[in-house]
Amino acid sequence: MFKNALIISDNLPLCQQFFSLIEKKKISTTKFTFSTSPFTNKDSFMVSDKVEVKVYNLKDQNAIDEIIANYDLVFSIHCKQIFPADLVEKVKCINVHPGYNPINRGWYPQVFAIINDYQIGATIHEIDKELDNGHIIARAFVDKEVYDTSESLYNKVIAKEIELLEEHLESILENNYNAFAPESESNLYLKKDFNQLLHLDLSEETTVGKVIDKLRALTHGSYSNAYFIDEKTGKKIYVGIQLKPENDERG
Repeated sequence: MFKNALIISDNLPLCQQFFSLIEKKKISTTKFTFSTSPFTNKDSFMVSDKVEVKVYNLKDQNAIDEIIANYDLVFSIHCKQIFPADLVEKVKCINVHPGYNPINRGWYPQVFAIINDYQIGATIHEIDKELDNGHIIARAFVDKEVYDTSESLYNKVIAKEIELLEEHLESILENNYNAFAPESESNLYLKKDFNQLLHLDLSEETTVGKVIDKLRALTHGSYSNAYFIDEKTGKKIYVGIQLKPENDERG
């Protein structure tokens, strides 16, 4: 049984759901501490009025030494930092990943799942020295529809992550689960791969289907992602897309 668990995250809504899950299950044998990375404003990261949030910079060896000394389990829940080898070799580290490993490793899995027509889901896995590569504890697919955008597909994945956590949290805390190695290295996408998608070449010859797929893959709420350049002004013109199935009452 792990006694002291640290959650490192840059996703406040997911941490709030994780905290609610802990309270729902009335877990008292493990003490949980929540923290953010330096990329997130700690003062606005209000998990609960019962929780004090810390900040850990995983590039700071002093921070790594403090984690190793005080925690026997670390959860990465959409943390924007890479876990260093020194940490994962000395403390059990678990990642809640918004993709189905090994198909959807790396950044923004829902984006590449749409563009490349891959299956997608959620995975809970042990962290090793490679990105999204460790032994898999649990995973599940979600349904991907032709009208999903990045945002709608991501929301499905988040819901599946919570389902997996609800089902497997106790066994993780008890260190009583059967993990297995990924079947292959498969697909790994980095942030630079995402950034290369953003500029739309207006002279590119392609199909309407591929254009729609690219635009829905890059449409995520109010984020400004896909763009083309206005030749008159040199400014970026951002582009999104709305898809609505027949008889769907959404606005």
